[in-house]
Amino acid sequence: MREVNLRSVDLNLLTVLQVLLEERHVTRAAERLHMSQSAVSRALQRLRVLFHDPLLVKSAQGYSLSSRADKLAAELDMALKSVTRLIQEPEFDPLSVEATIRFSGIDLDSWIDMPALMAQFLSQAPKLNIDVSSMPADYFEMLAKGDVDYVVTGIGPSKHLGDIHRIQLGESDLIVLMGENNPLASQSLDLEKYLAAVHGFVTITGKGPTYLDNYLSSIGMKRNVALKISDFRSVIDYVEKSDILFMLPRALILPLIKGRKVVLKPLPEEIKMPKVNFYLYWHSRFHQDPLHLWIKQKLLSTRRLSD
Repeated sequence: MREVNLRSVDLNLLTVLQVLLEERHVTRAAERLHMSQSAVSRALQRLRVLFHDPLLVKSAQGYSLSSRADKLAAELDMALKSVTRLIQEPEFDPLSVEATIRFSGIDLDSWIDMPALMAQFLSQAPKLNIDVSSMPADYFEMLAKGDVDYVVTGIGPSKHLGDIHRIQLGESDLIVLMGENNPLASQSLDLEKYLAAVHGFVTITGKGPTYLDNYLSSIGMKRNVALKISDFRSVIDYVEKSDILFMLPRALILPLIKGRKVVLKPLPEEIKMPKVNFYLYWHSRFHQDPLHLWIKQKLLSTRRLSD
């Protein structure tokens, strides 16, 4: 049996062959294919070379199939249907899908109503398993490695830029968080007082300094950063029990301070920072996946709106 190099085969010829075998007539085949008769005749000549067989043989009634063509007819139909299924976008049925979808981000709960989202999954995709992590991590490296499906964060990627997609969930201004018993709580917060205070900051990646510290350094100033933590929710305890200050996005901190002895103040005018944009991120490997397209639709339907 001779070996066939598929790269040298024009698969469009097979669709022409299928119609020729069904019609057994060049003119009628051309009409069905919306091609000229001469173009179909040329295709037939190429098919004869490809198969080393006449395929259509002249007879008293017009054309009849050669022995090889007769055998090809059934196989060709199945082959073309297989190719169609291969190319065709798969149907998506949430009721039958079985998968584990992983979400990550310390900002996740501030922008996505995860309990409401889970309620939709339970009723519409009961075989879907959800894994949620709010632990600080290198989220974009996790996306690149396939360790997580979706990330919500206000920090942008520094690498894998061409492989990551995003959609904005909201934005938030930055505020200063302090305890009610902090001496600054009853005062206006100017730059001098702010820089003289003791500060902490939340780090997601374990790295630093912050954008604000870099900015202060560029203008010859510095604040006293005494604490670096990764547990975002623990900042309330720190400010209630000490005179430490944190600069945080308002949208993230508001849900955590109800009933707590804390005060929110604006940053001094001289160092006002731009609003932080928060995004839902995912990797390009899932960009057109039917399951992930459906999940993104559900995610956006349970998005929390910033104040």
